[in-house]
Formats: sequence, C-alpha cells, structure tokens
Amino acid sequence: MKNKLQIIIPAIIALAIISLIYLGITGNSVKDYNNDNNVIKIGWTGPLTGQAAVLGFDSVTAAEIAINEINQQGGINNKNLKLIVEDDQYDVKKTVDAYNKLVNIDKVNFILINTYSGVFALAEQAKKDNVILIDPLDCNSEISNLNDNVFCLATDTESIGIVLANEANKRNKKIAIIYFNSDRFMPLVKEFFQKNYKGEIIASESITKGTTDFKTILTKILNKNAEGIVLLGYDEMGIAMKQARDLGFKGQFYMPGTVTSPGLQESAKGNAEGTILAFWNADKEKEPTKSFTSKFIDIKGRPPILDLATYPSYDTIKVIAIALENSKSNNLDDIKKELLNVKGYKGVTGNIDFNVGREMSIRESAFILKNSKPVLIQQ
Repeated sequence: MKNKLQIIIPAIIALAIISLIYLGITGNSVKDYNNDNNVIKIGWTGPLTGQAAVLGFDSVTAAEIAINEINQQGGINNKNLKLIVEDDQYDVKKTVDAYNKLVNIDKVNFILINTYSGVFALAEQAKKDNVILIDPLDCNSEISNLNDNVFCLATDTESIGIVLANEANKRNKKIAIIYFNSDRFMPLVKEFFQKNYKGEIIASESITKGTTDFKTILTKILNKNAEGIVLLGYDEMGIAMKQARDLGFKGQFYMPGTVTSPGLQESAKGNAEGTILAFWNADKEKEPTKSFTSKFIDIKGRPPILDLATYPSYDTIKVIAIALENSKSNNLDDIKKELLNVKGYKGVTGNIDFNVGREMSIRESAFILKNSKPVLIQQ
C-alpha cells in the first residue's frame, strides 16, 4: 500500500501542476481565453461624467467600433472581443477602484486607461498582476518609461506645451498661467510651456477640482498687466474665461484641446471664442480614417468632439488585436513582444509603429477657436 501511495501521490501532484499550467493560473497567460471560451475581454476606464467627460465618451464609442469590426470579421482565433467600461470621472481613486474591478472581477488583461494620473497610480500593480495598460489619450516618455506593461498610443504631451509657448512667443511678452493641479497632466504641460516660452511669466496659479471662483486669482493677474492667460484645465476653465472678461481682461487665452468641450463652452458663455489651442485633427479625407469617421457619425449623429480623445482609442483596440492574433501562445509576455512588433500599421491616426518602444506619439499643432470649432493656424 505504501509503495502504491508513493507512486500515486506524485502522479496526482504532477497532474495538478499540468492542469494549473494549462488553465493559465501560473503567471503570464491571458485570463480571458480561459474564463470564457468565446470572449476576450478588454477593459476601459476614464471619465464619462464630470468636468473632464469630453476626454472619455467619444473614446468609448471609438473602441466599440473597432471591436465590432473585429468581431464581424471572425474575432481573434474565433473568439469575440468584449469591451468592459468603467466611468472613473477623471478621479484617481475611482480609477484604482475601476482597475480592481476590471482585473479581479472581470478578469481582463488589457486596459485602456484615459485618466493620466491613474496610469502612474496603477503601473506597479499592473506589473504585478501582469496586466497591460495602454493610454490612448496622453503619450510621453514619463509614461513609456514606467515599466514594460505600460504603453501609450496618443498625442504627445510635450507638443501641447511647445505649441502654446510658440504661439504666445509671437503675441505676448507677459503671460499668466492658471493650471489644474489635481492630477499630474496639466502641471506637466505647464512645465513644457515654461521651458519654451521666452517672455515673462508674471504669475503661475494652481487650482483644484471643483474650483468655480477665479476672481481673486484673476484680479491679481490683471493687476500685473497680463497680456495673455494660459488656462490648463477642463470644463472649469470656461468659468475662468467668463470671469476674466467680466473683470475687463481683453488679452489672449491659450488652452489645450479641452477648450472644445461642450461643457466648457457652455460655462464660458461665448468667451472661449478666439482661444488659441494646441490640437490635433485626424485626416478625415483619407482611408481608413474616412470610413471610421462615417461610422462614428452614424452612431453618434455628429463627428467626434475631440479627435485626440477618439481616433487613438480605435487604433489602440486594433493593435491589441494584431498582437493577440500574431502571438504564438497565450502568454502575455509574447503578446507584449507582438505589440512592440507592430510596425507600419495604417491606422486612423496614421502609420503606427511601436518597434522603437512602448510610446507611439502624435504631435499637436496650433489652432484657433472660431464658431466653437478649431481652425488650423497656417504657419
């Protein structure tokens, strides 16, 4: 009997180990393949409500269009993709909660993360959990240098500050800055602006989430004879614009693309007109961008409000699908290698090439807001 047990017990242990490996519990396998035989889940978290909602709601539609196209073509290895969406209201704590739900309950391995500070808050945990994070909204070396589980396919953060500084250099010798300081993103844009602006920065004032009264800050700025104001923030900056004009400011406003938000323009009460903004427009006359735009309009009844928060999300889903399809195994490390092997893919944002690193950046340009729409400033 003892001899039989000596044979049977090791056999049972070996069988259990083989089963664990097969089921993907031992580390790097994609959980989605094994938790549902017909579905590969992809997570999305970002703002769908709140002051930064313009950064999220069109991104979800873009991702869903890409997933529908992939599924209509047979999916990935006969498995459909499924997008699981969480609204984090551009709040880092809610981003972390969304991540935990997506990873621990929904069992996703890939997350599109549209809340900038959330990428940094979760990078280390994603590495431990073997989850790939891809930012389809912001791209810079800060993000791509976090670890090899973090990627970005989006407009270049540095270019925003450079574009705004270059335009301010042409127009104003004295600039004031008001910036949203409840996340990492706008302070970073401020740094890039400061490095490239050649005039005098007479004030740099931070605000926090929920600010609605800018009068004290604006009075201080106006008393220093600011010729332009750089407003780095979200919908609350529309209130700042109106209050600045009410106090008699007649100078130039500068903003990122968030000035196109309907919420901001509503609170600005017409005072956003003429704002110079750093922006990126997709080339909607060329394929495949033209076809995607047509599908988007069919669904939403309008074009995307913020191209940079829309088109990269579509391409992000597509490159995840390419990596999954090209991977020779279920192993997430192999899939990461295939992401880095994406080269020359013709996406709706242009040619996509990850082979130089985990950063795929799109540079922004100078626009001016006319009739609530960005118009390219001819250089």
